[in-house]
Amino acid sequence: MRQFSLEIGLVVRRGSQQLEFLNLLDGNKVQLQDQRTRLVQVMKLSTFYAEVMSKKIQPVIGDIADDENQDGGGKAPELIFDIASLESHEQSRLERCINWVKALRKRGITRGQIRRIQKARLDIAAALGDGSPPGVSTLTVWMRRYELSSANPAALLSGNRSRRRNRTLPLSVEEVIKKNLRNVYLTPAQHTLRHAHEQILLDLKKLAKAKKIEESQAQVSLATVSRRLSEFGSYERAKARFGPGYARAKFRTSVEGTLAVRAMQRLECDHTLLNWVVICDRTGLPLGRPTLTIIVDAMSGYVVGLYVSFYGPGITSVLNVVKNAIRPKDDLAKAAGTKQPWIAFGIGETLVLDNGMEFHSKVFQMTAWELGIDLEYCRVRSPWLKPHVERFFANLDYFSLARGRVRKPMANVLNINPKDDAAILFSDFVCGLVKFVTDVYPFELNERKLCTPFEAFQESFNTLRPPTFQWSMDQLDLIAAMRKDLTVGAGGVELPGISYSSSDVLVLKKEVGHTFKTGVKWNPDDLSFIYLQHPLSKDWLPVPSTRPDYTDGLSWNQHLLIRKHARDKHVQGGGVDRLLLARQELHESWMNGIARSNRVQNMRTSAKFSGLSSSQVLMSEKSAVPLLPAAKMVSKEDFVPPPAEDIEPFESFVMRSAT
Repeated sequence: MRQFSLEIGLVVRRGSQQLEFLNLLDGNKVQLQDQRTRLVQVMKLSTFYAEVMSKKIQPVIGDIADDENQDGGGKAPELIFDIASLESHEQSRLERCINWVKALRKRGITRGQIRRIQKARLDIAAALGDGSPPGVSTLTVWMRRYELSSANPAALLSGNRSRRRNRTLPLSVEEVIKKNLRNVYLTPAQHTLRHAHEQILLDLKKLAKAKKIEESQAQVSLATVSRRLSEFGSYERAKARFGPGYARAKFRTSVEGTLAVRAMQRLECDHTLLNWVVICDRTGLPLGRPTLTIIVDAMSGYVVGLYVSFYGPGITSVLNVVKNAIRPKDDLAKAAGTKQPWIAFGIGETLVLDNGMEFHSKVFQMTAWELGIDLEYCRVRSPWLKPHVERFFANLDYFSLARGRVRKPMANVLNINPKDDAAILFSDFVCGLVKFVTDVYPFELNERKLCTPFEAFQESFNTLRPPTFQWSMDQLDLIAAMRKDLTVGAGGVELPGISYSSSDVLVLKKEVGHTFKTGVKWNPDDLSFIYLQHPLSKDWLPVPSTRPDYTDGLSWNQHLLIRKHARDKHVQGGGVDRLLLARQELHESWMNGIARSNRVQNMRTSAKFSGLSSSQVLMSEKSAVPLLPAAKMVSKEDFVPPPAEDIEPFESFVMRSAT
């Protein structure tokens, strides 16, 4: 066993923290300092030793590589050596080595002092009664092994214990055995091992007749063939005989945490379609059935981030859930009225994904480069590789809302009025979802670990190095935007039914041309502005909408729905005014069907949830356009003349005509 002492220079590792020993205080208290943050921690000596025994704290002794970024899959298992399991002759040899090393150390001799070892060698041999003392070089090697291993007696064992024995069979016979095992036994034909043994004997007889081997070497037992077969490994044998799918299912092991040893090391991400219909709080427009994108910590099963979209799974949903996972979410928990905090934040290490097209897109891979996150893709039809997110989706079926749930039609059952049952406000839906992931799901006891996901995540998260954040999310917003090549003309940029223009566009047209075609990106969550690509420098310029009264807080799906309603109902009017009228009609038709009695909307609190959804339904009426100077466009409707009494009197005069 390795040994350590509480002295200056001792460094211990707790999770990802490197702690250095400072002082041993009165009352048997140990003072440690974090080498990265200089944070001083004090704990009782009994607590410190108990965590060392439980391997929560590991002393760093000797030249040990930093393996904090390695997972459990690439390291050999740590085996425990038992001296009592040695044979009697091995114990006698180990006792002799230990007696010699201890005798040298009692005389104050250390490794490398060859002359002192040579002088004391004969005296120690006489004291120990050793008739054939070991040589000086042997004693030097023993002391070096013993000291570098921190007084571990197992380091003095002979290397012959694990030495592989030389095989007696000729190389040609070994080749025949391996060849027949591969071509006869390890095939989908699933021949028996006895049949392969018979084929081996036939091939060996042919070699004996050709005088390539002797007659005595042409006989190989079935036990020898079985031992050679065991060298291939059980998984490879099952894969060759029954196929890779059978081998994966047979040899899979439910490793708790899926090789994750600390929080935020492996984050599992996936989508699911929820069974509710959501209505916008502010406009009353239907948003549709939401798609939930979730990120779950693989070590504890704690929910790190979530995002609700209304246009199905895609690159935008994934990027936004990553943004939500990075940001601190205290304001979200407070807005939802949760009893417990949402303690997960910061950039993770590895993102575990399935084989969806959005995960394999080049845009998402560039986002991973931007954040410094590793991407790991699971094998097809192997759901056990990301079990925590699958378990969350299974438990989500028990998360029942009283209203808005889509139910399967049943025969001979009275149909439920959709106006009474199939409508739930967005704020109610997100509030319940946040409460579920913070107050309910993280506190369900794990029957195997006998702890909750909240406790497991909090304990590991407190031992990590300080979390990292992104300076700005503008780059991710630009990556997640929808793109199309459009023409910039006299009216600016024209999306279907919406115009975008500004003074910066005029400057750009003077530089490039009065009409040109370039790339345009827009955020599907907010149509108050677009991104216009410079044709020469390839940079992106934010351009606001010319009708912010319509586009502020409007999503792409809502805009398409309004245009469809305007076409179907033939609403009178023209341009954006027609869309505004259609929007008002949809608002009245949906909001009248929702019970609004005794309900006070707190839009300031509900606006906290805007970052959790693909539809900015709870944003303020005025959306801020990024990277643009503040400028307000005043129309005739916005201008209100001042009262007459506030206008100061002034003298007038009449100009004569020039005749």
